[in-house]
Amino acid sequence: MKKVILICLLLGVAYVYDAQAQKTAVHWYLPTMSLEEASRLKGYDLIMVDPEIIFNNRASLDALRADNPRLKIYCYFNVAEWFFPMWEDKPWSKNIVAFLDKKEEWFLHGKDGKRLNFWTDERTGKRMLTMNCRIDCPRLPVYSINEKMSYIEFITDRFIQDILKTYPFNGVLRDNLWYRITWLGKYGTNKSGWDYGPIRDNDSLSVNLLWKQGTDYSLNEIKKFGGSDFIIIGNPGHLSYPQCSGKMFENFPEVYLNRKDTIYEAWFENMNNASAFSAGPCIFNARKDNYFFTLCSSMLLNNVYFSYLQNTKYESKYRLDLGKPLAPALASNGIHSRAYENGTVFVNPFLKKAWVVYKDGHTRNE
Repeated sequence: MKKVILICLLLGVAYVYDAQAQKTAVHWYLPTMSLEEASRLKGYDLIMVDPEIIFNNRASLDALRADNPRLKIYCYFNVAEWFFPMWEDKPWSKNIVAFLDKKEEWFLHGKDGKRLNFWTDERTGKRMLTMNCRIDCPRLPVYSINEKMSYIEFITDRFIQDILKTYPFNGVLRDNLWYRITWLGKYGTNKSGWDYGPIRDNDSLSVNLLWKQGTDYSLNEIKKFGGSDFIIIGNPGHLSYPQCSGKMFENFPEVYLNRKDTIYEAWFENMNNASAFSAGPCIFNARKDNYFFTLCSSMLLNNVYFSYLQNTKYESKYRLDLGKPLAPALASNGIHSRAYENGTVFVNPFLKKAWVVYKDGHTRNE
């Protein structure tokens, strides 16, 4: 069924063709970016950066914008988890974590009463602890004894005041944009579940709804601050949260949209979901082993940026030099294609293969 839906989308959507047909992006999740490192990012159309960059190396962002006034810069934002202890080169996050460490009721806890660990960095032993983003999270004193906030209210306010008001970002990449949370109790090293608290008799449906309501609050506040032209994209690539203009599909094709999927079936689900976000942008983030397959898949839609791994310099091989699209994508005998001014891109999701045939006759497949 998903295959049929995709074909309908690719054949039936009336696209508004973008003058810049191909788009590339980079996820720069390091807290620092030297001017030399910034120079290696020239060529990208979109750069998503860690918020610490504006405190550690703002001049690098300014240099990139001076070189390319059309460049879009989004800020990465993850409210669901924090490293404990925090890295030394992340001053803003260090201050946030020091404050959170005194607010025990803002953490999620396992049934053993310990703070819930999302995952552990094997190299350093630092733990990623998970926060209570539910709308009914206890409201605790923050700026004064009488001014109380829940965790999601506090962290959203700090992000707006400290980050978005400090640098003119074009948008936000909101990571871990989960629409349900109960699965976390059995994720990774968490085996026994987690303590939902006394609310609503530990009902999982209610817990997931309260989590989503907390996330809705945060997204609405960010959108309200940023205005109509401010972009929010979310990760993972499900269809929840209409505040998002697009989604990120990490390790494309993202298989977590449906755990029963094979990589082949996941491709259709990823393409369908990206098609639903016509405003975009969406981002197809390639794994190490499928860069060209992901790149060509991104060319089947208008609203998709291609990215490769994380913290990667720009490479000229990312550009296919196809010019503008001439028509929407087509599907025939399991092969999806789209014609451009300078050639045609082909994708075979079953074989996980892709290639480009240029009008001068030469073919590219890597």
